[in-house]
Amino acid sequence: MNKTITFLLLFMSISIYAQDDFDYRVLTYSQIGYDLELPKVAMIQHNDSTFLSPKASFFLKQSSTDNKVYSGAIIAQGKKWDKYWWKVDFTDCKEAGEYYLTIKDSKQVLYSSKKELPIKIGKNLLWNETWYKTALAHLKIRDSLSYQPEGGWKDCGSPLQEVSSHIIMLNALCDLIELSSNDLSNQELKEAYQQIVVGANYVTRCQDKAKEIGFQEGAVIHEMRENFKVVTGNVAKTAMILARISRLIKKEEPELADSYLKRSVKAYNWIATFGPVLHWDNTDYFAITHGAPYGMRKPPKEWMTRDLIMMMWASVELYKCGKTEYKQNAVDYANKIMARQVPKEKAEEGLYGHFYTYDSYDFTEKANIHCGAWNANYKAYNQGGHFPHYIIPFIEMASLWSDHENSKKWNQTVKSFAYNYFAPATNQNPFKILPAGYYKGIGLLNWSGWYHGHNKIFGYAAGLAMEFYHLYNDQQFIEIATGNLQWITGLHSGFHENTPDFSASMIVGIGNQYKEDWDAMVGTITNGFESDGQFRLEKPSKETDLPIVFGDEGGIHHPAGWISGLSRLKAYLTY
Repeated sequence: MNKTITFLLLFMSISIYAQDDFDYRVLTYSQIGYDLELPKVAMIQHNDSTFLSPKASFFLKQSSTDNKVYSGAIIAQGKKWDKYWWKVDFTDCKEAGEYYLTIKDSKQVLYSSKKELPIKIGKNLLWNETWYKTALAHLKIRDSLSYQPEGGWKDCGSPLQEVSSHIIMLNALCDLIELSSNDLSNQELKEAYQQIVVGANYVTRCQDKAKEIGFQEGAVIHEMRENFKVVTGNVAKTAMILARISRLIKKEEPELADSYLKRSVKAYNWIATFGPVLHWDNTDYFAITHGAPYGMRKPPKEWMTRDLIMMMWASVELYKCGKTEYKQNAVDYANKIMARQVPKEKAEEGLYGHFYTYDSYDFTEKANIHCGAWNANYKAYNQGGHFPHYIIPFIEMASLWSDHENSKKWNQTVKSFAYNYFAPATNQNPFKILPAGYYKGIGLLNWSGWYHGHNKIFGYAAGLAMEFYHLYNDQQFIEIATGNLQWITGLHSGFHENTPDFSASMIVGIGNQYKEDWDAMVGTITNGFESDGQFRLEKPSKETDLPIVFGDEGGIHHPAGWISGLSRLKAYLTY
C-alpha cells in the first residue's frame, strides 16, 4: 500500500513538474470565423523556439466528415512578446463550411482543435455575424440605459457618457450609411438614422451646457453630469460630426439638419478662436501617454497634430455642406500637418511618414491618448484622443479637389504614411496589428504605457488599411486590415490562463467562445489586452511590452472603430 502511494505521489510530482504554466501547444484562431475570399490564418505560440520543426504541417478537416480539405506547411514567424510564433495559413481554402485543424510534426499529431469550437468559413461572414449587433442592436440598449434627461447612450462600464465616445460612434454610423447603405434594408437604414439623432442630440446638450456654465457660445463640455471640462479635440470633433450629420440627414430632416449645421459652425469658430485649450497637472503622466520627455510638465501653446487633422476634417465637411469659404481653411490646416510629417532623414528605427505631435518637440504622435474621463487636468487634456493617425481627410481632399495645386502633396503625404510607417510598423508583429507608436529611446511599442482601449485602434487601423488598398490596389493592406479585425475576433496572443482553450472573441455574445464585459451587453467590444492592467499608466518599456492582462470593460469606443473598419472592408472589396 505504502509503495503504491509513493508511486502515485512520484508520478504526480513528475507530471506537475513537466507541465508548463500554460499549455502553449494550442492554436489561437478566429472564434467568429473567416470570410471566404479573405486571408485565413491561425497562430501557434510557444516559449521554446524548437517546439516545431521546419517539417511541421497542418490539415484542415471538415467537422462533419473528418475529410481533409486543405493542408500546408507551418511557417515560423520568429519571436515577439517573449514567445515564438508559427503561422497556419489556409487562405487558399475556398469552400464554405465548418472545420477543425490538426497539427503534425514528424508524423506525430501534436494538437487538434475542438470540433465544438469550429473554424467557420463563409461569404461575408464577419459582416453578417457582427455589423448589426455591434452597430444598432446594442445602441438601442444603450439608449434605454442612458441617464435622463441628458439622453444619449450609456457609454462604458461607468455611469459616464462622454461626448467624445458619442462622436466616434456617430462617425461610425455615418461611415455605415455612406459606405454600406446598399447592404442595409430600409428598416435598418431607418434605425441607423434614428440612432444618429439620439447621439447627435446628446452632443448638442453638451454644447448647450457649456454656454449655461459660462463659456462663450460654441464650446462643448466633455460629459453632462460629472465632467464639465472643455477639450480641444472634442470641440473640433463636434464641428466635424454635426456638419457631416447635417449633410446626411438634410433630405429627410431639413430643419434638424440646419440646426446641426449652425451648431457645427459655432463649435468651429469657438475652438478656432480659443484653442488649443490646455489643462495641466504637474505629473509625469503626459510623458507616459505621449512618449514625451520626462520632466515636460506642460505642453507648448500649440495644437496637437490629431486636433489639426480634426479641424481640417471639419473644414472639409463644412465645405461639403455648401460653405465653400472653409476650403482654404482645410488647405491651411493641411499645410501645418504636412510640415510635421517625419522625413526619411529623421526616421525612427527605419520608420518615417508618421507625424510629430508638435512643432516644438521631436516625439511622434501615438495611436490613442484617451486616458480617462475624470477631472484630473492631465486626463482632460487627452480626453477623446481616439482616432489613430486618421489621415482619411487628406484622401478626401485629394479626391474632392483633385485639380488643386497641393493635391499632389496631399497624395504624397498619404502614400508616405502608408508605406513608410503604417505597413512596416504593422508588419513588426505576426498579427499585423497597429502598434501604439514609437517611443523615443525605447522603440516601437504595442502595449506598454497605455491606459486602456487597444481594441478600438485595431478597427480604425483596418479602415485605414482598406483606404490604402482602395488607393493602391496592394494586397498587403488586405492582410493588415484582416489581421487587425481578426485580433478582436479571437486570432490573438491568447488569454493567459491555465486552460487549453485560450482563444476567444472579444465581441461580447458573438463567437464560439467570447469574453464578457461588465454589462454583458451583446455587441459591445472590450478594452482588450493590456500590459499593466486597464486604467493604469506605467512607464513604458520594451521589457513590459507584453499582452498579458485582459481589460474587460466594454464601451462605445471599440465598436465604433470596428464598424468604421468593417464598413470599409465591405465597401472596397468586390467578389
